[in-house]
Amino acid sequence: MRSGYLRKIGICGVLAAAALTMLLSPLDSDAAAVVTTGVVDNNIHDNDYTQYKPVTQCYLCNNGDGTLSRIENFGDIVMVEYFDGAYNVIGHKFLKMELPKFGGCWCGAKYNYVIFGQDNPEKKDDVECIRVVQYNKNWDRVGALSIKNCYTKIPFDECNTDMTEYGDELYIRMGHRTYDDRQAAMTIAMRQSNRSLIQVQANVAPGSGAYGDVVATFIDSSDEKIVTVDHSLNYPRGINASRYDVKAGTGNFVTSVKKAEVMSLSGDLNTYSPFTAVSGLEVSGQYDLLVGRTTPGGANSGSYNVFIAAVPKNNFDTKAVKLAFPTGYAYGDTYTVSAPFIVKVSGEQFVVLWEVYQGAGELERVDYVYVDGSGQMTSQVQTMQGCLSDCQPVVYNGQVVWYTGNGSKMTMYSVPATGGVPYASQQVTTAKVAGSIDYSAVYDFAYYVNRYPDVRVLYQNDPEGALWHFIHCGMPEGRQGSDNFDPQVYYNKNADLRASFGADWTAYYMHFINYGAAEGRRARTEKK
Repeated sequence: MRSGYLRKIGICGVLAAAALTMLLSPLDSDAAAVVTTGVVDNNIHDNDYTQYKPVTQCYLCNNGDGTLSRIENFGDIVMVEYFDGAYNVIGHKFLKMELPKFGGCWCGAKYNYVIFGQDNPEKKDDVECIRVVQYNKNWDRVGALSIKNCYTKIPFDECNTDMTEYGDELYIRMGHRTYDDRQAAMTIAMRQSNRSLIQVQANVAPGSGAYGDVVATFIDSSDEKIVTVDHSLNYPRGINASRYDVKAGTGNFVTSVKKAEVMSLSGDLNTYSPFTAVSGLEVSGQYDLLVGRTTPGGANSGSYNVFIAAVPKNNFDTKAVKLAFPTGYAYGDTYTVSAPFIVKVSGEQFVVLWEVYQGAGELERVDYVYVDGSGQMTSQVQTMQGCLSDCQPVVYNGQVVWYTGNGSKMTMYSVPATGGVPYASQQVTTAKVAGSIDYSAVYDFAYYVNRYPDVRVLYQNDPEGALWHFIHCGMPEGRQGSDNFDPQVYYNKNADLRASFGADWTAYYMHFINYGAAEGRRARTEKK
């Protein structure tokens, strides 16, 4: 976590991404890490949270002129740092902290924004709780919108801030604590051309897309409709997507919404449930795409898996939600993942990135996968040596770019915005072979994932992960991996093997692979 800010210059140089040999994640040789001369901070691993997503402190902005801006809150001042295409620092600018609290940053098509706030403990309607400061694209201050009388006691409370724009309207989604001391999501609509307030949605009203006890929230309006995603700890408890009925950019937005419950969580507000976190939202032509992490079966196993949820726009309903899992760590695995990012490359192309840990150790490893507009993976999971931070990656010069600081150096990381090893080749070449052993005599991917619901949920889009599960969990548990081999039949029909192997189920599979099939021993389920 962020432990302070160091005001010193880093070391100049270039680091090539070192090769990392992984069975399931091929190294992408086009990934890179560049140590820059940028001002050093300490934001490394700040994307790793359980459920409460804090306000992001670090941002990158593609300026559209070949340069890149870094915007970061340093507590008492906001720094803008400029980079050229080789990540050399070419300038700085500093923005005044206009109110005591930093609430977030947004780089729009015509203007840039920083949002500030201050607490209102006495719950006075004439206190300026929120100030939205508008800058031009050179980060010169243009003006500000002052927001009062918004039923807010504490702005930016226990939740992140997200922003989006459509036409002349800017939308801000954030957490706040209300006058009646309830945490909730709040939405602000602002007209950019004259910095006027259009509407504030501050009360809890799930029927109109305003949820209470929200620990993470996201908003998008890129397809003429406002869509929000909220992780609520109270009713409806879970990850909830809302699509507003009114068209974006037409004034007042508070109206009825269509709702889809992406993931439901048991318990109530007093139940500690760190098993699921939502961490990103993007929109394609036909789907709203969410990413996050969850534990196998909701159990507190210490191992998280990345999920990608696709909600169809034309059937915005809980039953229509489609889930995919790029990772497949089972209960008790030593590997786990951070909260992932999703990056929109084009209308139908996205990249999802996450960090991988082993136990309590940091592997300095980032995995990523390319997905299409329906949330389906179009490549194998790729691996690079590196880390993530709370900086949302952006597309810049054909690369997906982000930065980290570890207290001694600042590093710019990048991976190709498009590409990856095609996913189909992974299914053909690795679905039945691990190491030097061919498991095809006892294992079939389609059979295994369709027979066992827990395997299907975790590995339906991960053939190598399913094979890993079969080898390390399925065989020891005596699960049937193919129609060709029923371990119970093999056990019952072979007394000599029972005498030798006893309850060592893995031994029966290996015997059939190495000897039994060639000897003609019976292993298929008998038809009645």
